[in-house]
Amino acid sequence: MAEIPTIQVALYAQTDVGMVRQGNEDNFLVLDLSTGTSWSAGEEEPADLLQFQLGYYGCILAVSDGMGGALAGEVASRLAVETVRDRMLQLQAHGNYGANVPFHERLRLAVEEANGLIHADGLSNPMHKGLGATFTGVGISGNMAYFAQVGDSRAHLIRQGKIARITKDQSLVQQLIDAGQITEEEAETHSYRNVILQALGAQNLVNVEVNALTLHERDILVLCSDGLSGKVSTHEIAEIVNHAGDFQTACQTLIALANQRGGEDNITVVIAQFFGEGLEQSRSDAIEPVGIARSPDTTTEINWAQGGDTDQLEAFTNQEAGVPNAPAFATSGSTGSLRSKATTPLTATPIPPPPATTTPLKQRTESLERTEDLTARRGPITAVYDVSQFQEALNSAPLPEPDPEMVSLRQAQADLLAQTTPSLTGDETIRTDPVGRASRGGYALPITLVLLLLAGLSTGIFWYFNQQAKETEARKQA
Repeated sequence: MAEIPTIQVALYAQTDVGMVRQGNEDNFLVLDLSTGTSWSAGEEEPADLLQFQLGYYGCILAVSDGMGGALAGEVASRLAVETVRDRMLQLQAHGNYGANVPFHERLRLAVEEANGLIHADGLSNPMHKGLGATFTGVGISGNMAYFAQVGDSRAHLIRQGKIARITKDQSLVQQLIDAGQITEEEAETHSYRNVILQALGAQNLVNVEVNALTLHERDILVLCSDGLSGKVSTHEIAEIVNHAGDFQTACQTLIALANQRGGEDNITVVIAQFFGEGLEQSRSDAIEPVGIARSPDTTTEINWAQGGDTDQLEAFTNQEAGVPNAPAFATSGSTGSLRSKATTPLTATPIPPPPATTTPLKQRTESLERTEDLTARRGPITAVYDVSQFQEALNSAPLPEPDPEMVSLRQAQADLLAQTTPSLTGDETIRTDPVGRASRGGYALPITLVLLLLAGLSTGIFWYFNQQAKETEARKQA
């Protein structure tokens, strides 16, 4: 029986509440799909997930940043990672879908299912109204990494000491950057930097952006929420990870630096390195992820109530050694297998269900109550907007403050008019000028014109009668 080329994984994950928030709305996921062992926020770190050999099914790494305040944000991020965990395990064991749906499409389907569950929970539970979550996940299958992106959490890859951001923020400032209207540096302090265009649960449908790249020997993945990326630059992340003695120290150092710079948001980071004979040596530090559109023949309707059958489970557990088939390994510049050890592609036979030793779900025992204290919602709260809503916000923005010199000039003009015009009484209306000061400027001009007309008329009449008097006196003397 052919063997799968060996790939080792070493990792660490950590989340922190930060310096301002009262609760942690972030979560993360580390899932070994071959054993079913998983690790999320609030759980004791399993030693067998800190370093393990990548198995037949691969693994999942993810971070999720909840939103909605108080209980809702925590619920959303927890639903996101737990749903992706459960659905990925279920899909690979599914007799109808497992062998017929590519790995990256299973990841996409799992994230879409998480979106549907979070959205439904927000509609059905008044206490969770407005909940949502970002999701940045990567599925490793063989030497391929598939990235699933919703929101503005980030995934980076460090190759030969140099770092590149793999995912693109689904945010308003990212659109402004893409349009050339602002720079990366300006985006860091932009007033709309916390406005994202998409989140799990915000709508009943979500567009999961999927990218792929080939992993090389000693590649390092860094996934983080915006609590880290908003405080620590990409270059600083690479410096800390490259010079830390281990990944636990790297996580702690990154979180400490974000907290030192304010820590207004929750902070989550997952770091993983891949090495072994199943990975090619990198010939350059070039990193070029490729976007993957949805396969046109991929089903979008999954019967989640139906799972793998008993025959498949028995066939899998009775294997003496090896596996019935292995995932195909991609190579750069080649359509063949990575090594002669790679065997039949994944679609050759149905995928058996995972071992029966899957870690049971940990249920929360204590009851959670939603706080109504708005003071608990300190720090930046991420909002989900579409572009049309943002345009409406710009159109309704308040006028800028008036120039002080113009205000002084208008005041002087009003004082001068007040000295030369009579006061208005009765039911006459007082007009408010653009700087918000009540004035009679609307009546000053016509009243002044009337007064000038009367004065001119009076002068003319006086001059006329004076001339008539002089002519009469002259006739008498003659």
